[in-house]
Amino acid sequence: MSPPGRREDALFEWIGKVNGPIWGDVLDAGTGAHSLGWLATLPTRSLTAVTVEDWRLGELPTIAPRARIVRGRWTDPTLLHDETFDQVLVDYVIGAIDGHEPYFQYDYLARLRPHCRGAVYLVGLEPPPRDGSLLDQVCRVRDACILLGGHRMYREYPCELVRRWLEAAGMHVTDVRVFPNRIGARFVNGQLDVAKRKLPLFTDQALARAMEGQIESLRASALAQGERTWGADYVIAATVTP
Repeated sequence: MSPPGRREDALFEWIGKVNGPIWGDVLDAGTGAHSLGWLATLPTRSLTAVTVEDWRLGELPTIAPRARIVRGRWTDPTLLHDETFDQVLVDYVIGAIDGHEPYFQYDYLARLRPHCRGAVYLVGLEPPPRDGSLLDQVCRVRDACILLGGHRMYREYPCELVRRWLEAAGMHVTDVRVFPNRIGARFVNGQLDVAKRKLPLFTDQALARAMEGQIESLRASALAQGERTWGADYVIAATVTP
């Protein structure tokens, strides 16, 4: 599930304040355009970005020309072998893992731990509230279309659970900040557009046509209600003692 709106800018600003002005060797442990673009503005000594997605390999070097872009999977024990970093950013990685390496999210932080020699900043999204609201329905329809299209969904985890995973992996949590989300047209259109892109992949095209009608009806209703506060992002700051 993509972060709603551009809330990540406020999250990155908070990380910058917590970390302070000194940045050394930095790892973006599951990079995207926005996280890498922010890290590229910092006074890092080195910047390494790991991605599992081939389609990003052409885009990312243009965003951060000085960064080392590494195509790899954290399930590969040789990935970044013996390398360690002063700061590690884990930006919406936990929720995305299920789409690439099902169930590996439970071992991911322990796998990452040997590469951390200082600060870890983990950005996550609370699971969407199952409250029967129109926004809840938007998320349910999106997920249904992803599954009917033969793909795997993102799977988000609550802050408190991820905090326990960090501690269990040998990282000491030093601060946590929760950012309530103000949801509007960008989120509604973004999530329902994801749903719509899955329709050609349905094996039953009559069902796909019916679902398209449901998507557009839901879009109109959700947009008509305007913005509202719904769900939250979070950032967990942790430290590692080598």
